Amino acid sequence: MRKIYELDKKDIVPTHAEIMAWQKMPEGSASPRIMRLMDDAIGFFQESAVLRGLIDDFEADGFPDIYEGNGLNAPDGPVSSIIARSEATALMAATMGDALSLKCSDLLKRGSAALGYMLNVVSSVGADKLGLGMCRLFLERLRSEPREVKNLKVQYYCPGHCGWHISGQEKLLAALHPDEIGVSLNEHWVMNPFKSVSGILVAAPVEVHRFRQSFSFCPQCKDRKCVERFKLLETYMVSTASSPVINPSR
Repeated sequence: MRKIYELDKKDIVPTHAEIMAWQKMPEGSASPRIMRLMDDAIGFFQESAVLRGLIDDFEADGFPDIYEGNGLNAPDGPVSSIIARSEATALMAATMGDALSLKCSDLLKRGSAALGYMLNVVSSVGADKLGLGMCRLFLERLRSEPREVKNLKVQYYCPGHCGWHISGQEKLLAALHPDEIGVSLNEHWVMNPFKSVSGILVAAPVEVHRFRQSFSFCPQCKDRKCVERFKLLETYMVSTASSPVINPSR
């Protein structure tokens, strides 16, 4: 089932703690000036973000063709084996619209580098939360179907992480057709609008999502997003959290 969602930004707006954690700042260490920058950036986010998401069912046995991409993936990686053991999968893309990136550029051009940087951080945190919101939507939809989902957890995997080369965006978006929500791809495999998210949603028991950080590419990874996302998977994402949906538009 293919569905476009209009999303409620109140569930995506980053908190002070999340913004500081993204920058690896100790809790409570922000100066009054940093606090003001965070508040101003959050204000711009609330004014400018327009959230839309798309989820489309996708059979796991079709994933190898998408994953192969341009043959630039790492020789090892967890994604294919995770999807092979999944119970349900879907492709997804979501965007916060053009206005945020335009505002960042405008702030930098006008000499407000600190605020432009902070808005970029807020947008990055918002994009991460947007991806998690799409996971919750998919899980809620599975729970509405006549299937056993009690022990299923939903995580998303995307090109650019865990050995899946960023060029994988090309085949992924070609299969999903996210132009319906205003998302496109440039010649460098970067999505427009900037800070959009895409990937494959995977519903599986939590142990399927668990893997050791011992692949060939792990020593070069600075983000360790897999660790953070798995921690979230074991905490609030396992609950029936309220959906960030206003209303499905189709």
